[in-house]
Amino acid sequence: MNTYSSTLRTILFNASEPLKAISEADFAVKPAPHKWSKKEILGHLIDSAYNNHQRFLRAEAQGDLVFQGYNQDEWVLKNNYQNRYAEQLHIMWYSVNFHMSYMIAGLSDKLLQEETTQHNFHRICMNRIPEGQPTTLGYLVWDYLFHMEHHLSQISSDYEKIVVSHDKMV
Repeated sequence: MNTYSSTLRTILFNASEPLKAISEADFAVKPAPHKWSKKEILGHLIDSAYNNHQRFLRAEAQGDLVFQGYNQDEWVLKNNYQNRYAEQLHIMWYSVNFHMSYMIAGLSDKLLQEETTQHNFHRICMNRIPEGQPTTLGYLVWDYLFHMEHHLSQISSDYEKIVVSHDKMV
């Protein structure tokens, strides 16, 4: 198991109980009409998992790190996360990410650390890398974990971040 995989599993472990402790009513509250509820934020993390799982799998075969993006707001609406049970969303989020942790564990260090300037991380990452600047698949995995922790902190003030540090990962 590599550091990324074990970090993902630690995040899942740390977030599980705090998510279960949030009431269905609290999960459904929208802070403003155009803002996501906690259900929708967790749904967004499910969509992110599906998209990034495919990116991580395709990276080696395609020979670059240019990946398709997606319309996050549209996906949250189309998946109707607001009208789903919080427990169902929690189980799905946990399952998809636990499954992904096994795939990430199988990514070779060579693949994770191989640098390329052929990427679109200036478009798809939370922590954007300028176009043409060298980066790695490991950076994309790190950014995925950082993104997840950012949103988990929005959902639960009881979530204890593990402070995903890029220096510790690569």
